[in-house]
Amino acid sequence: MEISTMIWIGASALVLFVLIKEWVVVYNKFVYWKNKLEERFAGIDVIMQRRIDMLPALAQVAKKYSIHEYKTIKDTIEARSRWSKDATLNDKVKAVDEMENNFIKLQAVFERYPKVQADKLYQQIMGSGNITRIERKLQDFRLGYNQVVRNYNQRVQVFPRNIVAKVHGFNTASYLSLGNQVNQGPQEKYKSKELFND
Repeated sequence: MEISTMIWIGASALVLFVLIKEWVVVYNKFVYWKNKLEERFAGIDVIMQRRIDMLPALAQVAKKYSIHEYKTIKDTIEARSRWSKDATLNDKVKAVDEMENNFIKLQAVFERYPKVQADKLYQQIMGSGNITRIERKLQDFRLGYNQVVRNYNQRVQVFPRNIVAKVHGFNTASYLSLGNQVNQGPQEKYKSKELFND
C-alpha cells in the first residue's frame, strides 16, 4: 500500500472520528437541555396542582351562592385532563396557559359577588396570601422555565446544531405565558353572565 493512500485513509478516519465525536457531544447537549426543560416544568406542575386542588372547593362556594358561571371551572378541569403523562411538553404548556387564563376569569367572576368574598371557605382558599404565594411562585417558575426554553430553542435553531436536532427529533419548545393572553388583543370588560354562558 502506498504511503499517500495510507495518509488519505488515516486522515479520513480522523475526520470521521472527529465528526462522530462532535455529533455525540451536540446530541448529549440536546438531551441535557431537554431534561432541564422537563425539570423546570415539573416545578410548574407542582404549583399548578395546588391551584387545581382549589377548584372543587371553589365549585362548592359557587354552588352555595348559586353562581351559575361554572363554565370556567369546568373548562379548567377539562384543560387539566388534557395534561396527561403522555402529552408532549408543548401540549402541557398550552394546557397550563389555558388553565391559568380560566383561573383569572374565575377570579373576576367571584369578585362580582361580595357575599362570596366574605365566605370562610373562599377566604381560606383565596385569602391569607395563599393565592399571592402561588402567583409569586408561578411567576418565578415561569421566568426560569422561559429562560431554559430560550437557550434550548436557540440550540435547536442554530446551524449546524439544527441538523442534529432535526435528525433526532428535537423540536422547539413553547414559551409559557401564564395569563398574559387575557390582557392581549382588544380590551374589553369581563361580563360574567355573557362570558360564561354555555
